[in-house]
Parts: sequence; C-alpha cells; structure tokens
Amino acid sequence: MKPLLGIDLTNDKKNEQLNGSEFITAKPSEAMTRALEKALNGADEVYKKSRLPLVLRIIKWICAVAGCVIIGSFVQLLALGEVSVKNLFLNETVLLFFGVTCLVAWGFIEFLSRKKEKEAMEMDESSRTLKQLERATDALFAELKVPADAKDVDILSFFYKVKEGEIKMQQKGMQIAQYYNFNYKIFADSENFYMANLEEKYAFPLSSIRTIRTVKKHIILYTWNKEEKYNKGVYKQYKLQMSEDGEIHCNKYHIMEFKHNGEIWGIYFPEYELPSFEEITGLRAE
Repeated sequence: MKPLLGIDLTNDKKNEQLNGSEFITAKPSEAMTRALEKALNGADEVYKKSRLPLVLRIIKWICAVAGCVIIGSFVQLLALGEVSVKNLFLNETVLLFFGVTCLVAWGFIEFLSRKKEKEAMEMDESSRTLKQLERATDALFAELKVPADAKDVDILSFFYKVKEGEIKMQQKGMQIAQYYNFNYKIFADSENFYMANLEEKYAFPLSSIRTIRTVKKHIILYTWNKEEKYNKGVYKQYKLQMSEDGEIHCNKYHIMEFKHNGEIWGIYFPEYELPSFEEITGLRAE
C-alpha cells in the first residue's frame, strides 16, 4: 500500500516529495495566491504586535521554571514529612521568598501578555486585517469549488520505508512527533471524494474507495489544529493526551484505502476524524 502524503525514504533518504501529486486536479490562480499571501503578511504583523518583547518573554519563562522547581521541591518535602512548615520558613526563608517572587513575576508578565494580545486584537486595524484574511481564504476555496459545508479534518503525513512489503514509519533528525497532521477540507459529489487545502485540491473516484481500516496503535501528532480543546466536547471521548511540547498522543488511527492503476493507496487520519469520513463516504470503519 502507498500512503497518500507519505514521504518514501526507501531509496532516497533525502526525499521530501509527498506521495499523490497525480491526484491533484486544481490549484489556485497566481492572483488568488498573491492576495492570500498579502493577507497572511498582514495577519503576521498583527500577531507580532500582540506579543510582548522577547526579553520579557524570556524572563517570564525563567520565572515560571525557577518558581515551579523551587516551590515544587518544597511542597514535595512537606508531603513526604521531611521538613515542617515552621522549619521551612526559618531555614529556607530566602529561597522560599525567591520562589514565590518568581511565580508572582511570572503571573504578572502573563497578565501583561494577555492584556497586550487582547488590546491588539480589538484594534480596528487588526479587525480589518483579520477580516481580509478570512475573505481571501474564502475566495480561494471558492475558486477551487470547495463547498462552504466541507469538513475540516486532519490528514496524516509521515516519513516511511518499505521493508519486506511493509510500511515502516521513520523519524528524521530531531523530529519528536511521528506524524504531521495537516488540515484539509473534505467533501464529495456524485463521482469523487475530494481533499483541499490552500495550495491544491485532490480528487479520488468514489468507485475506487474500498474500505476504512482501523489501526489500534499509539501515535504522536505534531500539533492540535482544532478550535475546541483536545480534551473537551466531542474530542473528550478519544482520551487524547498533550505533551509539554504540544504534541498530541492518540490511541489509534484509520486508513481509507482506494485503488488506482492496480495499486492500493491509503489516506491516513487520526481516530477523531472518523465520523467525518464515514459521513461523507457512507462507509463504516472495520
């Protein structure tokens, strides 16, 4: 089987080409791409204005780490009964004061950060810029004939090698997450199943789709793309976990298989996207 959006390192360790370019049926025009880039640059300026100076962000990080380590150590000693509250205040006054001061400083800088972000987002200029980005995005998807009710889903991409006919996931360099979860819009008409993002649109004949397979294997995703939190609402049932670095731990994934020119292909996606795929294709996961 050949993974769509997979990157095959079997014969070329430096390969960066995603599988599946033959299924691309449309790309946005140059004019539409330029309009989107202009809107994205404007949004990036808004984002920069909403952030505190780098020096304050570094101080906030140092205060958070130092405060948590110091106070956390004291709490652990108290819990184990290795020191009393009285002795702690008498013998570790300076260190205790420093730890509390760090946490207070972290809280104050965090307050300033959120205040600055809120003020930046409420400015008329920021509002206009973000609306321009929204309009540019909507116009691009309209040009690609993506319906407004298309589902937003994560599609998995990963490095792999083929060993004895088996797909073996690979990790390169300092890569922590095993799988990159790219956001796509999916939809279907009477003939094809489609995937689209801001760069291209893919089409797959519905008649070529065979099944949705379930793989009960723990995987790590690069990030969380949804507006709703990973452990809230409809996503709570999947018992997802987030690491300190923001990677998402997922308990299983699915593969929608289709056949093209005698070869089996697979579209890989996390378990929390299964309802969208089942609704659009009418299939049920094995």
